[in-house]
This record gives sequence, C-alpha cells and structure tokens, in this order.
Amino acid sequence: MLLGFVSKNRLARWNGAPLYLPDFQFHEKHSAVIKTTEPEKIMPLITAYDLGQDAIIRALMSVRQLPQKLQKRAPKNQDDKFGLQTFTLLHASDLELYYGLRGQFWRADFGLEKISDAEEYQQPARQGAAKLLLRYQVNIINDNQSELITETFIHCPDKITHCKMAAYWLAIRAGSGLIRRRMLGAIKHELEINHKRQTE
Repeated sequence: MLLGFVSKNRLARWNGAPLYLPDFQFHEKHSAVIKTTEPEKIMPLITAYDLGQDAIIRALMSVRQLPQKLQKRAPKNQDDKFGLQTFTLLHASDLELYYGLRGQFWRADFGLEKISDAEEYQQPARQGAAKLLLRYQVNIINDNQSELITETFIHCPDKITHCKMAAYWLAIRAGSGLIRRRMLGAIKHELEINHKRQTE
C-alpha cells in the first residue's frame, strides 16, 4: 500500500475494515505498545487528550490553519477550531472508539458538515465531499501490556473529490502521522509512569 493509497483490489482483500466506513481509498495506521495493568484507562486518556498541550502539534496545526488566517476568516479562538472535539463520536466502548467527519478537508476552512450521530454519518457522501473515520483500538497482549492502535480511513465518492483529497493527503500525511505518533507517545508515557509507580 503505497503512501496510504488503497486500491480496489487491496480493499477487496482487506482484513478488519471498519463498520462505519467499509469503502475507503486512503488509510493510515500507527500503534504503540504500552506497559500497563489498567488498559481500561487508555480510552479515557484519548478522549481527554488536548492537542494544544504539545508545542510541536500546536505548530503543525498553526501551519495548517494559516490559509484560513490569511483569508481573515479564522475564528477568534483559533486553537479550538480543529481537534477531536470537531469530530462526531460514532461509537465508544472500553476497547474501541470511532469518530466521524465529513467535509472538504483540502479547503482552507475544512468545509466541514454538521453530523449529529452515527446514522447521519453513514448516509452516502455528497458529490465533492469526503468522509473521514478515526478508529482507536486497544488490543490486550497480556496482563502487563496492551497495544493502542489509531487508524484513519477516508472515502471519496467521485474522481474529482479523490484527486483533490489525494493532493491534500500527500501534503499533510507526514504532519498528520507525527501528530498521531506524539499523541500515542504522550498516552504511553503517562500510563507507563503510573505502571512504574505501582510496581516499585
């Protein structure tokens, strides 16, 4: 799978396609193995994670939001413009989280659509707009280790949307991956510090 592009043949052989978005053309995956005896604490840390607490993530988000600022359409509190709170929660359990987003992500203002729930998210994408799904999963390896996985899936309903998304994907993929890895690293660090304290 080159640069996160998913062909039709690759998709037909895909193992573990997400329930809320089984048809997609883009995919990215990152993971971290965490030493912890409390895997049930992982998902609450994800939902509570503030992207703004990391200086590198803040810088990356600022770069992405620069076109909007230059167009003088940025909200007063720009730091609150885009983050996990922008997504619609589709499903939550102890070991899985699904978040959905619909819009024209390559636009300066993201072109976001309002989504109230999972049912609305699963309606067919309108022409010219894409659907994005974030999936977080926890795989318990043993009593002292769990793997936290974060995946991004994107579906485009037509060729023009796919071409726009492909260009945007290539532009932001490295930065997006770094954000995911730093988020995973922060959660891993917090849980492993607690694990170390408990075992000392």
